[in-house]
Amino acid sequence: MATEQKKSPSSLGSQIGVALSSLTKLVSSPFNSLLPQVEKVSARIASSPGIEHAKGVDQAPEVGSIPIQCIDYGKEHFEKAQFATVKELLAHQRPEDSSIRWINVEGLNPYIINELRKAFDFHTLAAEDVLNAPQRSKFEPYENHCLIMAHMARIQNDSLISEQVSFILFQDILITFQEKPGDVWDPVRVRIEKPDSRFRKYGASYLVYALIDAIVDNVFPILEFYGDALNALEQQAMNNPNPSIQQSIYVIKRELFGLRRSMWPMRELSSKLAFDDTSPVEKKVRTYMRDVNDHAIQIIDLIESCREMANGLQDFYISIVSNRMNEVMKALTVMASLFLPITFLAGVYGMNFEFIPELGWKFAYPTFLITCTTCTAALLWFFKRKGWIGK
Repeated sequence: MATEQKKSPSSLGSQIGVALSSLTKLVSSPFNSLLPQVEKVSARIASSPGIEHAKGVDQAPEVGSIPIQCIDYGKEHFEKAQFATVKELLAHQRPEDSSIRWINVEGLNPYIINELRKAFDFHTLAAEDVLNAPQRSKFEPYENHCLIMAHMARIQNDSLISEQVSFILFQDILITFQEKPGDVWDPVRVRIEKPDSRFRKYGASYLVYALIDAIVDNVFPILEFYGDALNALEQQAMNNPNPSIQQSIYVIKRELFGLRRSMWPMRELSSKLAFDDTSPVEKKVRTYMRDVNDHAIQIIDLIESCREMANGLQDFYISIVSNRMNEVMKALTVMASLFLPITFLAGVYGMNFEFIPELGWKFAYPTFLITCTTCTAALLWFFKRKGWIGK
């Protein structure tokens, strides 16, 4: 019996704990169902390498859900086509007078990536890197092809959007994968259509250069956008500082940090493509790639300048708010100081003592008012002479 009495409290506590845990799961389950289900990194640890074992690799997406564009061009030929499925793309015969084929997939789907891998025979590890975004911008050579990964940034609805872009480069074929529809490559597509453009004279590596150059150069207008936003916030902070300014500054600083984190590897990538002996870029195209590397270095300097400007604006906002707070405290202190002698006199003559000589004097009340007014005027004159008010 004694043993049962000792165990009963612990068993009761464990039952209460189980009940609370069940209640917590019951309450949180509706909210958890609303959150996006993201695969954790821990789920991929020690998993089989390659894309063959990826989830959904055997399930084709809905028709038209992932747009696929194919551009075939040569010295005297240009053809552009859109496909709703990867099977339609693979069934599309390449024209005989086409020297370069560019396939652009707007979306990361394991089935499409794996089908293209089997059709064009690029490495399964390259396909795995394409699928598992985000990756660091890099260049990875393989036997008859190479993998190039970059990050494309653009402004949409006044907010920064950054996505991973993957390049699978063969001798005369380029396959690009984007995370979502929309890009900054429309000017490149327009240039390809022109019969006298350099695209018709150079190989696929020139197309890679042009696409990376568009990604890097598109950061310049983004930095101009942030510069204009910071100037507007500075003017607003001078005229009407409010808490929303500090929130906007924090958002800009966070986005600038993300932009800087994506551009540093881009500088290394462009440098490797321009100067490294293992670069797949043709030697006559590397001169253009050096220009991309120069632009990447300029962008990093501009990002640092924008970050310093944001930090300075944040300090400026804090100083303005502090100055205004000091002015308010100064006004309150002056008001309290002016009423201090009046409060003292009112406290003395408001005591409940029976014998106060001045209470029976007929001029006591006007004398009290004159004394209060004189003390207040004297304090105002003293504060003004010291320069504490009136400036």
